[in-house]
Amino acid sequence: MTSEKTPATAFNLPYNQSSHYWLAVFTPAEGDNLRTALQAKGMKPLSWRASAYTVRLDHSWDGAWKSVKEILAVHDTEARAEVALIPGEIEPGQQEFDFARRSATALDTLAESLWLGEAMIEDRIVCYMQPVLDKRGKVFGYESFARVESEKGVIGGGKILEAGRNLNVEYILDRHMHVKAITSFISSDLEGFLFINFVPGFIHRPEKYLEGLTEAAKFHGMPAKQLVLDFTHSELSRDPAHVKSIFDYCRSKGYSLSLDDISSLTVAKKILETVHPDFIKLDIDLVHDSQEASQHRIVGELVTLAHNAGATVLAEGVETKTVYDELLRAGVDLFQGYLFSPPVAVSALKKVAG
Repeated sequence: MTSEKTPATAFNLPYNQSSHYWLAVFTPAEGDNLRTALQAKGMKPLSWRASAYTVRLDHSWDGAWKSVKEILAVHDTEARAEVALIPGEIEPGQQEFDFARRSATALDTLAESLWLGEAMIEDRIVCYMQPVLDKRGKVFGYESFARVESEKGVIGGGKILEAGRNLNVEYILDRHMHVKAITSFISSDLEGFLFINFVPGFIHRPEKYLEGLTEAAKFHGMPAKQLVLDFTHSELSRDPAHVKSIFDYCRSKGYSLSLDDISSLTVAKKILETVHPDFIKLDIDLVHDSQEASQHRIVGELVTLAHNAGATVLAEGVETKTVYDELLRAGVDLFQGYLFSPPVAVSALKKVAG
């Protein structure tokens, strides 16, 4: 395996990468004091809209926005005002400003999520890996998780996903993390299967969506079968035909496939009639309660159903020896959870897995 790096990723992040931005404020009423305060901040009236003002800001627009928001709050118009933020050198027209209008709260949310865009540009998003173990306690593979390392500590996947939604960069971020996962896996000389989270809900062209992942796998000589694309079963419930078409495409390219959060026989039977995953992951709540008689029975029945369909069963969220023993007794094949290891930086993996 090679440890060379794949080519750097180029991003299109509209709220982080433009040299200038245009901020427009649409107030519900215009008073002399508010007009004076906004103009003191360099804002000029818009000729085509009464009580509307605009100003051109530099790359770091969030600080200037904070000052404008404070003015709106002082004049009791923050909750009722609308704003628009548009990147570019040339002042936008009326239609562009109207299309981009949002509440002050929404722009606040955007400003508070800019750290993610900066982390992407500065290549500070890293992959943590959590080992997946077989019945013998041997490492079968790893699941990749996105983390941002900063001076204040490590930012987890939930906050990263939330910021990605706020900045509308989920698609870009998801594809970027596919490449990161493969690069981290290979550069750390890890072996086994690599589980990668996969969000089919916004995929229209799987060949384009998987382009970076496919290129990274080829670049590093990683067999497609070794890559497990991890779907959530809720996506299948919402649009079975769409997810099945993506499944079929991924299967044609040789990737392994997994369905996450399986908790009932009814769901599992329906899924197995529609698609044929290589792995089925048990719902975490079902795993946590597996020592209860009714839940233990469900786990056993799911294992039998999956095995009859040729699928391997993986239990996530294994945190206690009691739960682990019950899952072993029920016939579960693979195990993942804090009982064995949390997600860790790749630099620490050999210590954990050794």
